[in-house]
Amino acid sequence: MAQLPKFLIADDPVTDPENEYIFHTEKPRFFAKRVEEDEETAYIDIVHEIDNVEEFYKNTPEKKQELLEQLEDWYYSYMEWLEDDGDEEEEE
Repeated sequence: MAQLPKFLIADDPVTDPENEYIFHTEKPRFFAKRVEEDEETAYIDIVHEIDNVEEFYKNTPEKKQELLEQLEDWYYSYMEWLEDDGDEEEEE
């Protein structure tokens, strides 16, 4: 079986069209999403845990923060890729 990517995008356009989730496929597995507090403040946060994230990182909380930073970098790279892909389609 092929190795899964570390992060995957998950959405449900039928019953939850407003949200796009990021699935972390390695332990600790969880779903996160971009949360917008207002027009200027947004961040990535865990919204559903499959594995207990706090328990997994109980002795190394800095590793949890590092993972969330990696996830955020990945997500914003994904968003840039979407914009670039859309620009290329418009040019054709």
